Amino acid sequence: MLHKINIFQALYEREGLPNGLPEPMVNGRHFDTGQNPSVPQSNMDSYSLRLMPYYVQFANIPNQYCLKKVPQFNWGHSIDLKGFPSVDDYMESQFKSKTRSIIKRYIKRLEICFPISYRYYYGEMEHGEYTRIFESLEQMILNRFEQREETHKEMWRWKALKDSTYDLILSKKASFFVIFDGNTPIEISLNYHLEGILFSSISSFDTDYTKFGLGHVEIYKQLEWCLQNGCSIFEMGVGGMDYKRRWSNRIYQFDHCILFPKKTSFSKFVSTMEYWRIQVKEYLKSKKINELKDTLLRKLDLKRKHNEAGEMPFSHSLLGHPPKNMELYPLSFSESLPNGLKKALYDLLYLQEVSREKIELFKGGGHYYAKLESKWFLLQRENVGASAHSVPFEP
Repeated sequence: MLHKINIFQALYEREGLPNGLPEPMVNGRHFDTGQNPSVPQSNMDSYSLRLMPYYVQFANIPNQYCLKKVPQFNWGHSIDLKGFPSVDDYMESQFKSKTRSIIKRYIKRLEICFPISYRYYYGEMEHGEYTRIFESLEQMILNRFEQREETHKEMWRWKALKDSTYDLILSKKASFFVIFDGNTPIEISLNYHLEGILFSSISSFDTDYTKFGLGHVEIYKQLEWCLQNGCSIFEMGVGGMDYKRRWSNRIYQFDHCILFPKKTSFSKFVSTMEYWRIQVKEYLKSKKINELKDTLLRKLDLKRKHNEAGEMPFSHSLLGHPPKNMELYPLSFSESLPNGLKKALYDLLYLQEVSREKIELFKGGGHYYAKLESKWFLLQRENVGASAHSVPFEP
């Protein structure tokens, strides 16, 4: 029998591994695979193990087995914290002073503008709170990927994740890291914990707070937690997003491992065919053949977008005087506001470096106005071709 396993996912999510697979060493430590030792190993079993990270090896491979490795064209991104007493020490080794200042500015302004708190759910969590946080994470992902007109890669198994993760949190094999604005989650990371490694598996944020670089705030705060709780590696998994590359001091190539018995002709034949199948697959990936479909779809999608009139975002402009000759109606942030208006207000808070409590919102004459102390701002949809405020070093 040939067992095909995503070893990266199986280890972190504690899915259990087939009986007979050699014991893995993770980050230099023995790992309990959850195998049943009373079930004998079949001398016919072979294993096709994809996404093997550099810090996972097999402790003792039986003499009758052969191990072959195929380098995958999948790259992992991680932060090795060994030798760094603080996050600031790590940032000094990883970033130039300008980038360090930007990240610190994100944190400072976020905490000025909103009543921010940070919380780890690790080892204990009320089930009602668990459901609220998991559903908030789902909604953030759906909103963010709807804007990009894409589907998150984990949505197909979302219910299974929701059903399995609560017990992992209680047993300290998983955790939630949450950034709260008051009592409202605005950034959530679902993590797994494995032998001194914290894997930030799925994370997302409320796009109204995009200006504040919440992805970077999350990493900074999670690294603080790692250093305080004995985690030496912060793992960000597969994928080459720019913010991962910037933060990582260990970018590595995954291996696909084929483990098979030497003397069993049928298993050896099946494993050899699997080995060459993986070789061909990775060769095609190296030539980016697998990206042709996505490239074509993006081009078609881009053409379609050019032919559609999309809803433009809000922007703000400073007025020289208060609005005249019109009745203004006050609005609350808790009300249902037009899509994009709250984000424009939060962008304004970021630029003015003031608390949300100091801004007032009004509607009058078919327009929206914001009053910030003695300043008045007009909030309106941008004209086609107008550029929105840009933020350097965004995830």
